[in-house]
Amino acid sequence: MRPLRVRHKKLRRIARIWDRVEVFHDGDSYFDALEREIREARRSVSIESYIFATDRLGERILSALAGAIQRGVTVRLIIDGVGSYAWLPLIRQRCQASGIELKVFHELPWQRWLRRAQESRVQSSVTNWFRRLNNRNHRKVCIVDDRRAFVGSMNVIEYHVPSYVGQTAWRDTTVLVEGREVSVLVSSFNELWHSERKGLRLRRRRRLTRSGELILLNVQRKQRSENYLDLLVRMLAARERIWIENAYFVPDGSLIRVLRVAAESGVDVKIVVPAFSDVVFIPWIASAFHLGLLKAGVQVFEYTKSVLHAKTMVIDEWGLVGSSNLNHRSLLHDLEVDAVLTDADSCRSLREQFELDRSNCRQITLENWKQRPLLERLIGRMLLAVRRIL
Repeated sequence: MRPLRVRHKKLRRIARIWDRVEVFHDGDSYFDALEREIREARRSVSIESYIFATDRLGERILSALAGAIQRGVTVRLIIDGVGSYAWLPLIRQRCQASGIELKVFHELPWQRWLRRAQESRVQSSVTNWFRRLNNRNHRKVCIVDDRRAFVGSMNVIEYHVPSYVGQTAWRDTTVLVEGREVSVLVSSFNELWHSERKGLRLRRRRRLTRSGELILLNVQRKQRSENYLDLLVRMLAARERIWIENAYFVPDGSLIRVLRVAAESGVDVKIVVPAFSDVVFIPWIASAFHLGLLKAGVQVFEYTKSVLHAKTMVIDEWGLVGSSNLNHRSLLHDLEVDAVLTDADSCRSLREQFELDRSNCRQITLENWKQRPLLERLIGRMLLAVRRIL
């Protein structure tokens, strides 16, 4: 994405507020709430998940969805063809057996070959594969009765849940929201669900659901640019704090410059990134950006307790929780969704969790940054050349 000019862009005012917000900072509390909402659903449950595993957690959620089907609830599930690749055959069996409606976003061609060995369709899959492989559905959403929804970054897999994996559970955040703008999520889900009968491919159409004040979508390129520009303007307008937790921090030039300007103007700019990641080289790439930020007064911390997978932000009294990373993949390629939080309690919860996470971090300074292994620094610099697909 080309650097964006932000100085003439006005800050977008947020006039709405959610009727209800509940913030979850660990997998046990979130999935307990998710299961409860599924069991209490009366009309519909619609889920999007990049990863949906058939481990203990996945079987538990599938069982709750099957129970909803037996009560007459309509259940629809969208999973990603790459993120859920390993579990797709078993998920398909479970859904067919229980009556859950399933669609796969950008299913890989050989998955389709195994199901439908027809020559014309095989050729079509090969033709489309290279174009579609890089576009994934990275959203994690559950909409219940079209009235309330979970939005965040927890996939349906047990490594988010301390009761299953103990202290190695990933640190993540999800919110439950209720209010008028849940309709934005409903419309976006329906557009994706009905976009193609044979498989699932989001067609380029002019009229698609637009982002709301409290729900940010990125289906269209214009939405991506507007969301990002609004974020940069909000950072430039910050007076007190910009606190960021992000699992894959690979910023572009515009974001780096805005963070430096904010820090140099006296704003408290803190960034928490993972010390180690499920993508092993991500911390090495992120560290390549640390030097310029540190020199400008930005404080950088590496979370060491476990894998940090959260994507949250607090700018003064404005909060953001969702699936978007601060990298080129989220900006350019993947489908993402984020929820804006403006009520005092939710923002306080994000700030308190940020401080708690910071207590489990090591701070990066100019001195210890220079002491990183030379090989890590070299690999990080080399991988910057392919950061647009990371």
